[in-house]
Amino acid sequence: MSSSSLPHPLFCLSISSLLLLLLLIQSAAGTLLPGNKAAASRVTYRRKRMTQSAQFVLAHNAARGTSGVSSLKWDKGLARFASDWAKQRKADCKMTHSGGPYGENIFWHQNSEKWSPKRVVAKWMQEGFNYDRTTNSCKLGEMCGHYTQIVWRTTTAVGCAREKCDNNRGFLVVCEYSPSGNYEGESPFDMPK
Repeated sequence: MSSSSLPHPLFCLSISSLLLLLLLIQSAAGTLLPGNKAAASRVTYRRKRMTQSAQFVLAHNAARGTSGVSSLKWDKGLARFASDWAKQRKADCKMTHSGGPYGENIFWHQNSEKWSPKRVVAKWMQEGFNYDRTTNSCKLGEMCGHYTQIVWRTTTAVGCAREKCDNNRGFLVVCEYSPSGNYEGESPFDMPK
């Protein structure tokens, strides 16, 4: 065999390097090393949770902006509280309030429906049509407490969670607010005296 038909040594080295790189990529993706699969799953879960958190904050702040109140910040402690409560309710999927120290909005939807954080907050904001600013009350027989909590002027932080309920009962969304709102006799738009 002539020397011109043999592969160049650098070509062999680059093929070896490429194969090694492919092996490392497969390992990182978890296809060859089972421990990496769990790590990749955790990273995906965290990324999804961060995206959902950002969507909840953006939706709340867009809603608050239309009402002339300041923006909220995401609070991990509130989100943890919301998640813990949603997990406690996942067996029955009932929209029961936690009775905790925060303001709280709860929402339930079926598995077949697609409810983004933006859509959930928009649904709560629809209650604004039931709120009468002059009397500082809900219209007779209507709900408006989810709306007033979202736009409560002194609230500065929010944390939310979404939990899949057992037995295909749907999804539960819980949002916690601090400081809480909805104080009897106080308007969500007026500063406390």
